[in-house]
Amino acid sequence: MRRAHWQCGNATAGSRDKAHYSHFCERTDRAHDAHTVFSYSPVATKVRSLEQQNKLLETEIEALKNRYLKPTGLRLLYEEQLQELKRLAEQMRIQRDLAIAAKDAMAGQLEMIKVKYEEAVEMRKKAELDIEAFRPDVDAATAARIALAKQLENLEVELEFLRRVHKEEIEELMKQIYAAHATAADAYSLPDLSSAIKQIQLQYDDIAAKNLQEMDSWYKSKFDDLNNKSSKHVDKVRSVREEIVTAKKDIQNKERDLDSLKTKNEALEAQIRETQEKYRKELEELQARIEALQLELKSSKQRTAMLLREYQDLLNVKMALEIEITTYRKLIEGEDSRITSVMQSMQTMSLMSGSISVHSAGAAGVAGIVDKVGGGPDGGAASGLGGGNGGGLLNGITSGVGGPGTTVDYTQEQAVEKTERKTVLIRTVKTEDDTLESNTQEKSYSISGAADDEE
Repeated sequence: MRRAHWQCGNATAGSRDKAHYSHFCERTDRAHDAHTVFSYSPVATKVRSLEQQNKLLETEIEALKNRYLKPTGLRLLYEEQLQELKRLAEQMRIQRDLAIAAKDAMAGQLEMIKVKYEEAVEMRKKAELDIEAFRPDVDAATAARIALAKQLENLEVELEFLRRVHKEEIEELMKQIYAAHATAADAYSLPDLSSAIKQIQLQYDDIAAKNLQEMDSWYKSKFDDLNNKSSKHVDKVRSVREEIVTAKKDIQNKERDLDSLKTKNEALEAQIRETQEKYRKELEELQARIEALQLELKSSKQRTAMLLREYQDLLNVKMALEIEITTYRKLIEGEDSRITSVMQSMQTMSLMSGSISVHSAGAAGVAGIVDKVGGGPDGGAASGLGGGNGGGLLNGITSGVGGPGTTVDYTQEQAVEKTERKTVLIRTVKTEDDTLESNTQEKSYSISGAADDEE
């Protein structure tokens, strides 16, 4: 800085305008001093660190926004899986309804077959009852036929016996008649009776033939009647037996059909039970998956709520940092205004001195200020401008640079500007039940800084 003042002194010693170079030197010194003060002060270091932290927080906030606030594909994936599971459940429900409908249809067919089977059983019982009812008549007819056959045989035997007896009697009578006639003819010479006997024999033969013919016709008529009756009963028995055989065949067919239907029904019931068990297991698996997805969704909501709370906390930290940065910026602006006033006083002093030594002394005084600025938070910097060859036009400059609540005293009176800022922090958090909870905090900050110099 002294080298710069020496160059400015040489330039002033030239033929150019003194005022122009003094203004140029003033601007150069002021810029160099401001840069030096701002570079080496702890406030500037803290401001830089706060700005870096602010940038890092902004980067993290943007990353969190991009990561959690943008719609992700996780919910879409869950929704697609839920839709797929619902579609599978709907298909299973339709298949279950179809199986139940098929079961009901088979149950209806089974009921019809049961009714037909019961009708066949009733017909069989009725036929058996009819057979049992006809059996005494058939037995009686058979017994009567057998009795009549035996009676016919007996009658035939008896008729044959009677014929033989009658023939023997006739022969015996004829022998007796011939013997008597011979004795009579020999004894008394009786008249010839052979013609009369022959007539009597012919009459007896006619009567016997008529009786035999009548008996044959009567027996034949009786036998024909019995044969007709027995044939009728045999036809009835044959028809009943045929009906019984047909009914037995129908019953056997119905029993086979019933057995096949029972087997098919058991197979269908087993298939329905297996299907129900399968669907029950699948529904349990789907329910477990849905519960797992709900738990995962709940944890995601909790994590999202936690991240939102962290994001809100980061926003609050960011706002607090911005407020603090604004406060330090005001302080820096106050320091700039103070340095500007110091430089203006130095310009006035340089104009009044009018010599290179005054400029050198002023530069040395400013260097002393720069060397002393940056003390502790509650300390200050002090330097005396004057003495030397210049004689000390400015008695002293005393300044304090520190933490909050720092005051600045100049030889020239300056107003201290205090700014009060009220900040409202609104925190909004989304809970697990998708409700929004918000709370509001109000904070007031007082910012003090040097006011601008009045021209």
